[in-house]
Amino acid sequence: MEQIFHALQGIIVRALPTFFLVILLHWFLKKVLFQPLDRVLEERRRRTEGVLESCEAAMERARARIQEYENSLRQAQAEIFDQQEQERKRMAAERAALLAEARQRARQRVEAARAEIQAEAEMARQSLRDEAARLAEAVTQSVLAGRAS
Repeated sequence: MEQIFHALQGIIVRALPTFFLVILLHWFLKKVLFQPLDRVLEERRRRTEGVLESCEAAMERARARIQEYENSLRQAQAEIFDQQEQERKRMAAERAALLAEARQRARQRVEAARAEIQAEAEMARQSLRDEAARLAEAVTQSVLAGRAS
């Protein structure tokens, strides 16, 4: 057993410089490499988050502008639709007025034509009465002249 301790002591004595060298290397790398690397990575993360936040803010502003644009577009479409509806109503009213005017003129023409036809019919009746009276007179004259002979 003493031999094992003696061998172990030799191994430990030979390993101590390597152990101290590894600790020294760890401390050196930590100070020279890892801490600056951590600072650079932290700065990069901080800047990346800042850029991401500014990008998100820009995206939010863009969404807001798009929403405003869509709202103004819907409002403009509604106004155009209202204008079209008003124009359609105005044209329908004009059409109705023109149609009423045309109907009124047609009624006047029909009434004038009826009055003219009645006047012509009355003139024809009067002419027929006059003709009937003249023919009756002629027939009476002819009958009376035939009896007298």
